[in-house]
Amino acid sequence: MKDILKFISNDKKPILAGIILGVISGLLSFSFLAFFNFMIGIIIMENYNEVNRNYILVFVVIVLLFIWSRRAMSFTFIKYSQRLFWKLRMELLSIILKSNYTELDKRRPEIHSALIHDIGTLTQASLNIIHFITSSVVLISCLAYMYYLSGVLFLITIITCVLGILVYLLGSRKSDVLFIQTRDLEDGFMKNFNAILNGFREIHMDNKKGLGIVAKNIEPISQRSFSNNTNAFVGFLNNQITGQILFYILIASILLVFSVKLEIEGIIIVNFLFILLYVLGALEGIMVLIPSLVQARISFMRLTKLKEDLNASVVEFNVQNNEFNVQSFENIKISEIEFTYQLDNTENFQIGPISFILDKGDIVFIYGGNGSGKTTFIHSLLGLLKPDKGSIAFNNISLNESTYSSYKSMFAVVFNDYYLFDEFYGNENFDQQKAKDYLTLFEIEEKVQVIENGFSTVDLSTGQRKRLALIAALLENKPIIVMDEWAADQDPYFRKKFYTEILSILKQDGFTILAITHDDVYYSYCDKLLKMEDGKLKNETNIEIQDKLILNE
Repeated sequence: MKDILKFISNDKKPILAGIILGVISGLLSFSFLAFFNFMIGIIIMENYNEVNRNYILVFVVIVLLFIWSRRAMSFTFIKYSQRLFWKLRMELLSIILKSNYTELDKRRPEIHSALIHDIGTLTQASLNIIHFITSSVVLISCLAYMYYLSGVLFLITIITCVLGILVYLLGSRKSDVLFIQTRDLEDGFMKNFNAILNGFREIHMDNKKGLGIVAKNIEPISQRSFSNNTNAFVGFLNNQITGQILFYILIASILLVFSVKLEIEGIIIVNFLFILLYVLGALEGIMVLIPSLVQARISFMRLTKLKEDLNASVVEFNVQNNEFNVQSFENIKISEIEFTYQLDNTENFQIGPISFILDKGDIVFIYGGNGSGKTTFIHSLLGLLKPDKGSIAFNNISLNESTYSSYKSMFAVVFNDYYLFDEFYGNENFDQQKAKDYLTLFEIEEKVQVIENGFSTVDLSTGQRKRLALIAALLENKPIIVMDEWAADQDPYFRKKFYTEILSILKQDGFTILAITHDDVYYSYCDKLLKMEDGKLKNETNIEIQDKLILNE
């Protein structure tokens, strides 16, 4: 509760306004009670024999002020909760955009859970806090009034409340643990849910895959989550019922025992019991909110931990370095780099040591078997993965933490599992005439047109979408184009055109090209041919290239 209050109090003005309005609303709620008690006393004493306009006026004023305060309070917190909801989302997205690629990639389920579950839980908690405050104000006001009516009965009530609170706290510990376990299960659910979304084509081809994920992974998670949440809420319910029983015993004791033994006036007993019933309602209101506040505290801790972990891997963007710009590129020199993947608890995969020079204007092909380390090497070259050993130099200037982001902006990439954006985000001022020329060169001008923010459609065949992705990369005007198995999805005619015509045109346009490819028929169209084998990179000579072509013939 303390953590949540501290968290949501970052925006102090609406919180302070909401608390003040909550206190006013609570006091006005108590004013109803005090007024009703006052009128009950008058009626019992038979002193109310005719309609009193002053009493009616007091009642109307209380009602109007209560409506105003309640509406103003609710409006303030509704606006605040929506601001909080989007503030949390934007803060997390801001950290995500600056996070280390490796750290982000392994935390996808946690991030999805945080965006969908934790932020929603905290937003709801911000609304529940005001009801908690209002009920607390009513409770304190009622207790003060009960002390005014009878100090002895007030003391008995306090003892009962303390006993009920102790029972509640002791019983809620197990529920807290169960809620934490349920929150941990949410990440597992999100991981499997994403597997269904990302693999929907494969699942639609054979529904057994989807049914297997549900039966093997999601159903056990749902059963454990159902059991945990049910037991946790039942635990809170049992505590709530225990508290109610204690109060009913207290009410019966006051009515049947203490009213006689303590010789307290009937009107005081009536007034006291009336207030006590309202205290019971306020306590129940607070106890109903406690489970959601407990869940909010857990979500707050998980969200805070996620943000701290991602912040620890944040990459500061610095593109002001004059040596690192698109016009200045001359070469990239890789010296003895090594990178190790932790595949599981017992097995690692390593690339390197690798040394390699990429010169301006080069067309470089890399080939190798599956699992040889091609993609890992490319990711290390791009700066997505930081080498464990060795160094990378851009124009003979070694990279460091402050220059990595500027270095990465030298590359335009079409990954094997690329994502084709529907607009040119970050490249709104692209050359529209060049875009039209590329559409013609790549033979999709009849299906796609250039519009203000990009292309008219991305709803194309697989090969045509990949052409469009490469065109979008070219229009970024980066000096180096990197492609991972780009030609694999092209038909034989266009694959030949790509290697024999388009690559030379792109080289004339000033691009340096690095491509992973297995099209050995066209190896002669590159300046450098590199073979990746068991994590090592080998530079093949022109003689070796010619030998491969002869073998293919």
